[in-house]
Amino acid sequence: MAQGNVSTYELTKSYVTTQINDSSTIAMTAGEAIEDVRCRAVKFDSSGNVVLAGAGDKPLGVGIITNVVNIPSGGHVDVQYKNIGLVYAGGAFAKGTPLSVDANGCFVAATTGESATAVVAVALEAAGAAGVYTRALLTMGNGYEA
Repeated sequence: MAQGNVSTYELTKSYVTTQINDSSTIAMTAGEAIEDVRCRAVKFDSSGNVVLAGAGDKPLGVGIITNVVNIPSGGHVDVQYKNIGLVYAGGAFAKGTPLSVDANGCFVAATTGESATAVVAVALEAAGAAGVYTRALLTMGNGYEA
């Protein structure tokens, strides 16, 4: 029985699966050997593989904590690109601080005047010093521009 241009079948249809991936992580390939990607920002290289992001880069996401240390070029890297995750601090910052990325892919307090694309996370916990893991809301520069 049709209702307007929509059949009853279309109104009651349910899906067993979907092409939409609602996971916040993706599996990628390392574009170079990475000593430690855990909780550090990563970006795409010119070949579409991931490498550590540096200051001023537009990261894709963060290497998750369960990645192995010393990933070889061509190795497997799990990347979180949204939601709340662990980040590796490159310096001290307070809870609520907008974060950007330093030259080593670590998260640091964003400086006044940095563009919306440079702010890639918001600290949900304080980091007392460099070298600690802390939780952050990943925004990955929602103002992404071409």
